[in-house]
Amino acid sequence: MSFEPTGPSDVVRTTAPMPPPAVVRSDFIGELHFENEYPTDATVDKLFDQLDFQRGCQAFLRNITAASMFSFREGLRRDLGVTSASQIVVWEDQFDARSLLLTPNSETVYGLTFLDLDADGPTDCEVAPGMLGLVNDMWMREVTNIGPAGPDQGRGGRFLFVPPGYDGELPPYGFHVARPRTYGVWFVLRGMRTPDGSSADAVALQRQTRIYPLAQIDDPRETVVVNASDKDLDTIHPIDFRFFEDLAALVSEEHPDAIDAETAGMLATIGITHDQPFTPDERMTRILTEAAKVGSAMALATSYRTRLPLQRYEDRQWIEIGNTGYPYYEQDGHAMLSGLSLMGWFATGSSIAMVTPPPGKGSAYMWTYHDGEGLWLDGGRTYELTMPAGIPSANFWSVVVYDVWTRSMLANGQDAPSLNSFVDLDTNNDGSITITFGPEAPASGTSNWVRTIPGKGWFTILRLYGPTDGYFDHSWKPTDITPA
Repeated sequence: MSFEPTGPSDVVRTTAPMPPPAVVRSDFIGELHFENEYPTDATVDKLFDQLDFQRGCQAFLRNITAASMFSFREGLRRDLGVTSASQIVVWEDQFDARSLLLTPNSETVYGLTFLDLDADGPTDCEVAPGMLGLVNDMWMREVTNIGPAGPDQGRGGRFLFVPPGYDGELPPYGFHVARPRTYGVWFVLRGMRTPDGSSADAVALQRQTRIYPLAQIDDPRETVVVNASDKDLDTIHPIDFRFFEDLAALVSEEHPDAIDAETAGMLATIGITHDQPFTPDERMTRILTEAAKVGSAMALATSYRTRLPLQRYEDRQWIEIGNTGYPYYEQDGHAMLSGLSLMGWFATGSSIAMVTPPPGKGSAYMWTYHDGEGLWLDGGRTYELTMPAGIPSANFWSVVVYDVWTRSMLANGQDAPSLNSFVDLDTNNDGSITITFGPEAPASGTSNWVRTIPGKGWFTILRLYGPTDGYFDHSWKPTDITPA
């Protein structure tokens, strides 16, 4: 019996795709081969490699914050022997380039540790009055603030951190209670130097900190201060395959609700889940190694030549947090993915108080990677920055120079690669201050000079502690960093 067609043998296509030709050429992944409209086995393999690579790059960009927190904690454990939340690390002397941290400054007296709510349960942190602090979970999300912008309003007090999923009994009063989404919690306190530049008072306040499990409230364990000054410390996350190993270790040890379903789903596609070991085969190891390499370069580009509108002044290269969506990375109803990778690459710590500092309190930041012509700052060239008189800071200001790839203080051979209002600087006749950056000391002397290194790029952050009106109304404007 012969076939008698009773239905259509052709259709009109408006948006429906035509079958691919035998060879489809892509500018991004090369040739794709098809037989009888199906991709060949080799093409399927190529597509899956590309898919896994893309997901690896996106997993890198969206989880820089988590890898950064993990590496920070591992650095404290490995280099300083800090294995308990009751060990608080304090830099009692001036912070310098020996400590690799993401964009610290040399003027603040830092004290920090990591809470372990899985091991310790609800944890009591007693803080002295006058401290500035921020608390983040292991994905660098804000948990609470300490100080004028926090619930203690600068009076200090007792902060109680409760593990995710905990439903036990808690004290009815006497604590500022916070419920982070992760067991690990980054706890940071900042003390301010006195007008003469002394750190003694700030160190004394740091030493009043007490951290212990709530279960030990009647007989708390001792809080030990570990002085990190003059010690080598590396807290910077890797940009090779170890990035994904660290991320997998963190995901497996954390509460299953620490991350949202979409993030968890993306990580699962590259073999990272809460309940299974991370055992990538040779193929996936190769792909993720490449994803870390390319993802880190993407993160650097996103941060250093951002496509977000972050310029502080229309006629200057200085940028600031502004439109990153920081610290929640949400704006106008959508996630600010570029803001997340920018700040995750560039800095440690997330705090709403850093976005909206009250006048005369908190801190404000602006930074640049470029000279006035929009070119990368070059360690082999000499530049000048002039800050007009009346620098709008109620407490102090600082200018710090950083290494491009570690995002840590530049190891330039000086005590610290920075200048600030605590040191005796030459002042111009109009009250302005000119800072010189370059590989050789200027003929005028070294008081206003920060050394740079030929062959190395650098960038700088200008910080205003206790920003005042000139900052908020934009009436005070530093010059661009211009070739001398």
